[in-house]
Amino acid sequence: MLNSSPRIYIPPESDFIPRFFGRDPTGSLTEARIAQLLDTIFDKYRLVKEWKGDRPGAAAFLAAMPDRTPAAFLDTLYGMYAQQHGAVRWGDKTPIYASYVDLIHRIFPKAKFVHIVRDGRDVALSMLDKWGHELHVDIYFAARNWVRRIRQAQASGARLGPGLFYQLRYEDLVREPEAVLRPLCDFLDEPYIPDMAQPHRLGRSQIAAGDFHAQVRQPPGPSRIARWRSEMSLADLRLFQHVASELMLELGYEPAEAGTMPPGELFRAAQLALKYATLQAGRRVLQAAGLFPPI
Repeated sequence: MLNSSPRIYIPPESDFIPRFFGRDPTGSLTEARIAQLLDTIFDKYRLVKEWKGDRPGAAAFLAAMPDRTPAAFLDTLYGMYAQQHGAVRWGDKTPIYASYVDLIHRIFPKAKFVHIVRDGRDVALSMLDKWGHELHVDIYFAARNWVRRIRQAQASGARLGPGLFYQLRYEDLVREPEAVLRPLCDFLDEPYIPDMAQPHRLGRSQIAAGDFHAQVRQPPGPSRIARWRSEMSLADLRLFQHVASELMLELGYEPAEAGTMPPGELFRAAQLALKYATLQAGRRVLQAAGLFPPI
């Protein structure tokens, strides 16, 4: 939607900011490190999927940076990208950054954050559709991840205040795009563009039918709201609500009447909770050692 403004360009997800700059978000980068980062980003990350032309050379890139901070590196990289698409402002839409608002705020103290919340039961279905083949992804993980991301983003938002942090609901956005986008544009100090409410036009020109994000080829609407009512099993519904009902109520998503969990489901929940705790502990160890990216 925001990309439909000629002033704004938001490229594919980056994923790497916490990994590259989490330890020292305001330090100084050496010339060798800048060259290494450029090589890694252009060789391994989907961020540059829409990059036009040759990758920047390290010397020319360094010359374009006003200083050697992570902020200067990122602003130069994204700024070049935005210019290629005729835009004067850039953003990043990486989902995991809901957990890294504080870090990104340290890098960019004036950055504005837009946090979209959605019914976690629909989020879980979407996650399982896309990532259910991964070892760590199951309904318990989806519920815990939904709670964790939102709690972390909201805690950061409370620290930043309404001048830098804006929260909206997915359901409102797709039902009434213009009504939601106009105040969002006011928050961003950007003019509202009617094309923003019709993102499928841009989606169809940029995204293939079988792409990971092919859903944005369709006009915004309520068709994806409350998918869980017909697509989520009763056992998964009970487990999700067992984990996430407190946050659901806070956000206005009423838990469904699903009955109590029978012994077999309680045992399954305990198994999945143990799996989650074990994998998360291992991930934290590997992440601390620099062997695993932040997620």
